[in-house]
Amino acid sequence: MRLVFFTVILAMLCSLASPLFAAEQAKKRTTTHAAQAKHSRSKAKRTRLTKTQTRGKKKNLVRKKRRSKKPALPGINLPASILGKKQLNDIINKIVAYESDSADVAVYVKSMRGQNTLYARKVNRSFTPASTMKILTAEAALLYLGPDYRFSTQILTDAPTVKNGMLKGNLYVVLSGDPSLTYEELLDLMMTLKSQHIRSVQGNVYIDDTAYDKRFYGPGWEGEDKEYCYAAPISASIINHNCLPFQVSPSAVSGKKAKIVKSPKYFYPTIKNTVVTKARKTRSCSISLTKEPGSIISINGCMPKGRNAWGVSYVVTDVPEYNRALFKSLLSRVGIKVYGKLTFGSAPDDLEYIGTHSSEPLEELIRTMLKKSDNVIAGALFKKLGQLYSRQPGSWENGSLAVSKILSRRTGMGLSGLRILDGSGLSPDNLATPAQMMKVLNFAWHHASISEEFITALPIAGVDGTLKYRMKHIARKVRAKTGTISGVTSLAGYAESAEREPLAFVIMVNGTKHMRWRYKVMEDQIVTALTRYRQS
Repeated sequence: MRLVFFTVILAMLCSLASPLFAAEQAKKRTTTHAAQAKHSRSKAKRTRLTKTQTRGKKKNLVRKKRRSKKPALPGINLPASILGKKQLNDIINKIVAYESDSADVAVYVKSMRGQNTLYARKVNRSFTPASTMKILTAEAALLYLGPDYRFSTQILTDAPTVKNGMLKGNLYVVLSGDPSLTYEELLDLMMTLKSQHIRSVQGNVYIDDTAYDKRFYGPGWEGEDKEYCYAAPISASIINHNCLPFQVSPSAVSGKKAKIVKSPKYFYPTIKNTVVTKARKTRSCSISLTKEPGSIISINGCMPKGRNAWGVSYVVTDVPEYNRALFKSLLSRVGIKVYGKLTFGSAPDDLEYIGTHSSEPLEELIRTMLKKSDNVIAGALFKKLGQLYSRQPGSWENGSLAVSKILSRRTGMGLSGLRILDGSGLSPDNLATPAQMMKVLNFAWHHASISEEFITALPIAGVDGTLKYRMKHIARKVRAKTGTISGVTSLAGYAESAEREPLAFVIMVNGTKHMRWRYKVMEDQIVTALTRYRQS
């Protein structure tokens, strides 16, 4: 029975190109006779205009022409059909040669049907992968934790009884590093105390944040990155991605203080607002955020009257202090009085269960991570793997060990030249070879236990995620993970050939100091060539 089931699954995988890459031919834009006639009339009319009017009219026509036509992309003209491996190699070589003036480019293409290599360039050289590193993190998490794994946030107690609404002992809030946990979910969890008729706590309330270590930022993360929510700290406590968005709205009266608009979905510490509303035509206004002792957010600057509200995001940098204020507020909000103190401490074994909140299953978290290139989810999974693999608090070091060992043992990926530092690819010091990336892509395609969860989580060209606005002319024929940091661009995943043959590919470009967009065009051209490839 097991053999029959495996055979059926394998057969489904071999035909994955059909459901995963539903062929949708892009509509070709053609110039109609009506448009040509209109252009001719406009041309005739222009001859009767004065010299000054003609200049202005020409400028407008140029603008209209640029808007109406697809922007001309650099690169080579691709043939409608690419026959055989030799022609494919020649075309990819031309594409790379056209764009790679100063950058270092690696390309690896392999058939998932015949397992034969179709193109290989610098496949054993180490490159900074940027966010394609998330492919390794996702694969390791699916293999080690399983697609149904869930993070759990718990409320526990050592109290033997509840008497007259008082919990006769200590309360423990155990945080697991859930990257999807929200303030509203924590509020619901704290409400379980009320549902069990608990109105006060005789002892202390302990916040257990020992699941991960206290090094919140990955090795090599740039200082400037840490100011943005995409590089928020990775701790056992990740609430609303450790990012607090709010709005600043100008007053209707110049000279008055601007208004802070908060969302009820978030807990905000004290916000000290000194933003002043200026006259409507003021151009030199800006606002800035700083942190003051006691987890106070200070916002300063000015904004013109009559403008729409400005969106602002604040990264929670002092996570313990924020947690202290948050849980104090939560307990007060649900009407729980604490006679002891609110502090941090590890939960002992054999505690009584009060309530729990579980995250969405891992496959959903990975879908969000890969589609949106979510660094916080990647960092949390990285540390969780380290925690469970080493049985120590999750850290960047044991996360690196865990991902490397899991992939090496399960997929056969070699470790030479590999340096995994953060799981998200945000660190410029990460290194991986195209051959290592290909090993993981190949394994994912051919193993039913994780194939569907992994492949369907990748962004779809022209449809969603970080590929929503790329390669629309070959929409749905490509699923791939993008990667971009300073000086680096990368793309890795799967494409469907003209004969519906699934092809895995890895493209890594390092040294893109200028005009990085040109190298993304190069990536798109290479992948477009793969979709036009025929064996003969």
